[in-house]
Amino acid sequence: MLNDKRVLVIDDNLVIQDILKQFLGREYTVDVAGSASLALAAVVQKNPDAILLDVKLPGVDGLDLLKSLREIGVKTPIFVMTGYDSTEFGREALERGATGYLAKPFSLAHIDKLIADAVAQPVA
Repeated sequence: MLNDKRVLVIDDNLVIQDILKQFLGREYTVDVAGSASLALAAVVQKNPDAILLDVKLPGVDGLDLLKSLREIGVKTPIFVMTGYDSTEFGREALERGATGYLAKPFSLAHIDKLIADAVAQPVA
């Protein structure tokens, strides 16, 4: 049975979208967006409880989208996904308002734990 929590996956890679939608869809309602404009619309319309955000998006950098979401007042936990694991990247993501970041390839069990912990916390 699905709980009433909603996760938004922002990634232009259809394989990643599908994997995360199938995996997380066992416990959450999962919406996907493949671009920044679709992501902004989904955040406003769907009001997700957690967001998984890829850095590489068509047209707009994921970190710029993250900063924009925070600037418009989005308090939802946002986890940035990247193929470039580095301390510098992690620091920049956190400075721009990320709740955390994940290096690809990532463990689905790890994502499950991050999302479960994030949706259990009340949004400030």
